[in-house]
Amino acid sequence: MVNFLRRVFIKDYQNTSDPKVREAHGVLSSVFGIVTNFLLVVLKAVAAIVLAIPTGMLSVALLADAINNLTDMASSLVSLVGFRAASRPADKDHPFGHGRIEYISGLIVSMVVVLVAVELFKGSLEKAIEGSVQNYDILTMAVLGIAILLKAYQGYFNFRMGKLIDSTALKATAVDSLSDVVATASVLVSAVLGYSLGWGFLDAYLGMAVSILVLVAGVRMIIDTSRPLIGEAAKKDFVEQVVSFALEHPGIKGVHDVMIHSYGPNAHFISFHAEIDAKMAMLDAHDLIDNLEEDIRKKFHAEVSIHMDPILIGDEATEAAKAQCLEILQGLDERLSIHDFRLVAGPSHLNMIFDVLVPYETQLDEAKIRSALMKGFENNVPKVNFVIRIDRPYEE
Repeated sequence: MVNFLRRVFIKDYQNTSDPKVREAHGVLSSVFGIVTNFLLVVLKAVAAIVLAIPTGMLSVALLADAINNLTDMASSLVSLVGFRAASRPADKDHPFGHGRIEYISGLIVSMVVVLVAVELFKGSLEKAIEGSVQNYDILTMAVLGIAILLKAYQGYFNFRMGKLIDSTALKATAVDSLSDVVATASVLVSAVLGYSLGWGFLDAYLGMAVSILVLVAGVRMIIDTSRPLIGEAAKKDFVEQVVSFALEHPGIKGVHDVMIHSYGPNAHFISFHAEIDAKMAMLDAHDLIDNLEEDIRKKFHAEVSIHMDPILIGDEATEAAKAQCLEILQGLDERLSIHDFRLVAGPSHLNMIFDVLVPYETQLDEAKIRSALMKGFENNVPKVNFVIRIDRPYEE
């Protein structure tokens, strides 16, 4: 069904790296959510009204579930607006585009879910204190069964679409849908027990349980949608794709200091240092970097800026000193690496200039690293002076 709807409503649906195709996926998912959640609200509201006719008492668990679906429908509307707004081109006030609006819409959805969960919990708690009893009938149980199946498929649909276009908002919606499956299943259990054993008192307590599940899902959604707004590390596989693609170009000897800034799911700004042979002519080197930047723009739909690092190829003294430094550093922590390594000889000492990439997880600081290097080269002639810079990784 997912691929069928994609084929019917999305032109060139397999080209998910295209911003317009990605927007179409988001719009389709949002419309699907609006329609299916509307059906669920109607089904549960009708069932709640039918149940209340003989007793005059609405089921708080069923009503809570219906209101939860109503907020899901509102969330889909917010997502629809978010995808539309996020696709707007850059302008003078927003030169990096509007892609982060999608994250903001996801955050709004998450906050609404949390607020609704709190209100539902308060209503259910009041019913429990009052000692309200709610009994269900076969019709209600049938409605709940249909709702579970529809919600489960809705979760699957959003998960598939979110994975296809790498959408945080859709993935959050999928998690919310699956938590709704658990919530509605809880109401169904209450209905079965109330119908078969007369345990109608469970309704209020399961209403509270449903509220807590919705609350937990909402808090998780807030965390997930906040990360890209704060500025999270670039995905490792995306960084590896960029590096591998760059190294495929003849003349690029190495790549480091890769930084990828995200201004939306499909708006990346990439910068890195590309190592080239120091003996290459300046105009040839400039042409190589220009071509590489253009190739990356086309392949990854991203803006890119590359810093050119000339390195000595085949210089035995440089290679030997670099290998010795790396051996010392990896003796401290095997995750350490170095780049931009060069030697500059002075009248009384030798400068070793390089950057050290230090993971956040390690307890090493510059003082410990410098001390280990100085100890490793203490007998070197001429005396070595280390000019080092500590780098931190920008990918996960």
